[in-house]
Amino acid sequence: MHLAAKPPVFVPAEYRNEIEKLSKAALMDMVWDYCVRTSGEDSGASGAIAEFRATREIILRYRKQSA
Repeated sequence: MHLAAKPPVFVPAEYRNEIEKLSKAALMDMVWDYCVRTSGEDSGASGAIAEFRATREIILRYRKQSA
């Protein structure tokens, strides 16, 4: 996935090339897996989507401020 148009804000420059090698689908899979793991085993999909939404809001707010 080419990120030159809108580079990731929270990814240090030295790691961006590695991330750009992944497809958008692979990145989405990684996001979901991360959300499931950080939300705890007991919360299931509802916990994962809550984790995703909370993180999404932080990132979107930050990107909007820096644009």
